[in-house]
Amino acid sequence: MQSWMIGAVSGLIFTGTWRDLPPWPLSLLFAGCALVLLTQKSAGAKLACGLACGCALGLAYGTVLLQHRLEVGCVGIPLTVTGQVSSLPSDEQVFGRERRQRFEFRVDELAPTRCKGPSKIILSYYGQHKIHPGESWQFEVKLKKPWGLANPGSFNMQVWFAQESIDAIGSVRESGLTKPLPSTGGLFAIHHRLRQQISERIGELELNRDVIAMLQALTVADNSAIDPPLWQLGQQLGINHLLVISGSHIAFVAGAGFLLGGLLTRIAPGSTISSVWIPQVFALILACFYGALAGFSIPVQRALVMLGSFVVASLAGRRSEPQYSLLLAAVGVLIINPLAALGSGFWLSFGAVFVLLWLARWQQGLGAVRRLLNTHGYMSLVMLPLGALFFGGGSVVAMVANLLMIPLVGLLVVPLSLLAVVSFLGGWPVASGLWYLAGWPLQQLLPAAYALADMGGEWLFLPLSAGLAHALLALLAVGMLILPGGMRLKFLAIVLALPLALPPVLASPQADLNTQVTVLDVGQGTAVVVRSGERVLVYDTGGGDPKGLNMGSMAVLPYLQRQGIDSLDTLVISHPDLDHSAGTAVILEALKVERFRYGGEGPGIGEGRPCIAGESWRWPAGQVFQFLSPGLETPYRSNDSSCVLQVQVGDYRILLPGDVEEERERTLVQYWGENLRSDWLLAAHHGSRTSSSLALLKRVRPQAAVISSGYANRFGHPHSLVIQRLRDRGVEIFSTASEGALEFTVVPGQQLHIDAYREQEQRYWM
Repeated sequence: MQSWMIGAVSGLIFTGTWRDLPPWPLSLLFAGCALVLLTQKSAGAKLACGLACGCALGLAYGTVLLQHRLEVGCVGIPLTVTGQVSSLPSDEQVFGRERRQRFEFRVDELAPTRCKGPSKIILSYYGQHKIHPGESWQFEVKLKKPWGLANPGSFNMQVWFAQESIDAIGSVRESGLTKPLPSTGGLFAIHHRLRQQISERIGELELNRDVIAMLQALTVADNSAIDPPLWQLGQQLGINHLLVISGSHIAFVAGAGFLLGGLLTRIAPGSTISSVWIPQVFALILACFYGALAGFSIPVQRALVMLGSFVVASLAGRRSEPQYSLLLAAVGVLIINPLAALGSGFWLSFGAVFVLLWLARWQQGLGAVRRLLNTHGYMSLVMLPLGALFFGGGSVVAMVANLLMIPLVGLLVVPLSLLAVVSFLGGWPVASGLWYLAGWPLQQLLPAAYALADMGGEWLFLPLSAGLAHALLALLAVGMLILPGGMRLKFLAIVLALPLALPPVLASPQADLNTQVTVLDVGQGTAVVVRSGERVLVYDTGGGDPKGLNMGSMAVLPYLQRQGIDSLDTLVISHPDLDHSAGTAVILEALKVERFRYGGEGPGIGEGRPCIAGESWRWPAGQVFQFLSPGLETPYRSNDSSCVLQVQVGDYRILLPGDVEEERERTLVQYWGENLRSDWLLAAHHGSRTSSSLALLKRVRPQAAVISSGYANRFGHPHSLVIQRLRDRGVEIFSTASEGALEFTVVPGQQLHIDAYREQEQRYWM
């Protein structure tokens, strides 16, 4: 059985990595092979049988997933959808726009019928009407395929969409809100309505905003109020896992249920059988109740399957080995969702439990205090390579922080919150008081935690970057530290861990003219990184909220950290529009910047000065940078105040024009003439109709052009006329919207080398 489960898990994970999905009848062939192998009794045959079963299920699941995806021809056109709200809506204030409610929507009908297919979509509604789970609606919407930004080192939302089986995403048109007859929505909708009511009740408490956000997250898995500063604080302290409902919380609740069941058997003693099963069933029921409040996330599913296998084995009079229960949980989670292993949550959840079980075997006979300290210290070490692989680093104070916060949250905050939920459901007046008690310790600790983060600066979180190979070597090294052995074994562990830290340290300047130009995928915005050896220039930082989530923190900084970059030679913010400048503060705060230039009035952050036409500088390897605009004239409107930067690598020229429009382009042509000639062009203003004029293209004569714009964006960029102009002149066109981050390697005298990140990471579900 164990061999079969290992094979099944391997097969299910393997199918999720396929670049293309083969024809669905192949799943029948896999199933037939599994039936044949089922008759064999060897461990190898059982392993192969499980592998075939996993591949059959994964292929069938993937086929159904793709059949429900939105058709390309239906992207961006007005559609009418009828169905039911099927999740707890998140309610938040979006920067630059009004309040947004975001929710899953189960589609019953979609018109026109040629677009029929999507069954589960995510909608965003901007308005004041309150959306409730289980309500039936008819919306006028515009949809697009589930898409995510694709950059090295940053989170790809497309992975989450695939895990959640989202068939399309979109927004409700302002004129398209229609409320039909009320609907009860069934049991599942009642469950989500209950979560919404509890979250709203917690939101009414007179507590610190961050405390309320944590109580909502820990009680009903409503994470919409956890803002970037709170999440960053959790990352710095290594306690982000406590901001979501995880397996450890389920374990605490199950333990409370077991104690409660044991107490009942003592108060009302019955048969021997009841005294055995009542505590265990109570533990499972209470854990399932809490899992329902949590929305049955992957860690919760893993914990419930493990707990269920333990209870069933115990009631059957058999011993349940923890490692077998963990393997069974992996099979169960992947059968429920064959793409669950795509995200870091699967690996962190199962990996953490595996490490704890493995560590327990080596700590038998030790005292309780020593086991506790060893466990927290060891898990902190384990999280460094995992953090380097998934999050770009790890906390150096995680051990101390978790020693305090895990028992505080598990033994006080969560139990009191659940008692408050029970009181709330029973209509008892003590609910608010219990939530206040649950939030009181957090209210006292959070100011001190923020003060520590401000005082500690960068040392709290150790920036690390690692590929899969380096992370696995480091994990092996951490495992060797706990094994009994002499100094040779410990020295070998240190050697294995060195690649995790050394790549940024050993990176040395290139002695030639090789230059990498990376256009990051920042949606409807611009962010370009020019690099040669230790010299790095960043041109624009993408869009977003300057004081919240923005592309500087979500795409630019993770990419730079992945490359081992901790300082910039030059930062250029082409002009003040937020789709170019929103991440400025993030970059200036995180990295040392030698030269800071900006167009227009500037972002008003830090030191720097306006870019002026004619200013130039040279890197040691020979690259020459020169601003071509703006001059010292009367200020232009925002777009035409853009810093136009030309980069010369040997005889190869690159032109970065910001958002200049046709009038400014004509001025550039008249003033610079033949000097405007460039081999590589970033299409101005994201391919807008008002830019990339014929006059500019005739003078620049580019061989390649890159369009940095958002997928299916509401501005219609790039415009079809711009695309046609470029094609008419034989220009090779690249797009971040379709190809993700684009890296161009310029070597004088050699052909331009191009890497498209989305092509490198292509999977069938993307």
